[in-house]
Amino acid sequence: MTRRQVAAVLILAISTIVTACTVPVVSPLEPTSEPPKPSATTPIPEEKPAGAAPMFSEVAVWGAEPAGDISFTFPNGIAIDNDDNVYTIEFQGNRVQKFSPQGKLLTQWGSQGSADGEFLNPTGIAIDSVGNVYVSESGNHRIQKFTAEGEWIISFGAQGVNPGEFLSAMVIAIDEFDNLYITDWGNGRVQVFDSLGTFLNTLSEPGTAEGMLTNPTGIKFDDEGNLWVVDRGNHRVQKFTAQGKLLAVYGSQGEGEGQFLVPTSINFDSEGNFFVSEVNNSRVQAFSPEGKFLGEVAAGLLQMPHGLAFDSTGALYIADTGNGLVRKFVPLAP
Repeated sequence: MTRRQVAAVLILAISTIVTACTVPVVSPLEPTSEPPKPSATTPIPEEKPAGAAPMFSEVAVWGAEPAGDISFTFPNGIAIDNDDNVYTIEFQGNRVQKFSPQGKLLTQWGSQGSADGEFLNPTGIAIDSVGNVYVSESGNHRIQKFTAEGEWIISFGAQGVNPGEFLSAMVIAIDEFDNLYITDWGNGRVQVFDSLGTFLNTLSEPGTAEGMLTNPTGIKFDDEGNLWVVDRGNHRVQKFTAQGKLLAVYGSQGEGEGQFLVPTSINFDSEGNFFVSEVNNSRVQAFSPEGKFLGEVAAGLLQMPHGLAFDSTGALYIADTGNGLVRKFVPLAP
């Protein structure tokens, strides 16, 4: 069996673990929802110019050397602090690792479990304005807050359907006031909390209509304060105000340019272009702020990618989950 086949089998096993930890929901790797109907806000994929050059060049691969100090067990989340240090989480490794921009391991914490400071299938990581680190866990249905060096501060959330509860807490976005916006996989919603874990609000509701969510995962604010949500079960990305008003819908189910097949994460470069990773298409697509298809990053290189993050220099980090790697790319000169 090849490495790619092994990775596919193991990722599918992880998907089963997530589902077993919640009420029955759509498996993250086995989408069954019907493609959403075309929308007036859905961009029409434009033809890629013939011979277009790649937008990024790979400069580092972390975790590729079997005898090295860096290793990952299904890396799936990445966050960057104000000093460009890189924090990663691992769905099966159940830990946080912190690296310098050059790839030096600075610290790590966590192990499998449900006690404070332990993790069960972490799925999201984010850093607030003062450097605190938040980790969401699909297995423990909660959020934990740590210092930048891994000292536990608080935990909040529990399994359930009520406000403040989760059916797999997935990914975290942080606004300018350090409020947390968290995708709630099984409940098909986004929940909002303050930095102390106090529940504030619920945005959206489960469903397939525009403005509704099915198994949401990636979530991120753009520079204008709009909230973008990866509507994974509906194979699309939706753009909202911070209050939850729908602004735009991008994509439909498929393998073509501008389409998605189990999208999982989203992030933005300094120009406002947005990048979306896809599990089943094993790719990262780039779009203009208006949704025009710009190109594919590292075509043919990735296997079931998840987390995306940009540092202050414009370097792009990708959690290449299926290959057990973290890859670093730098933008090419125009």
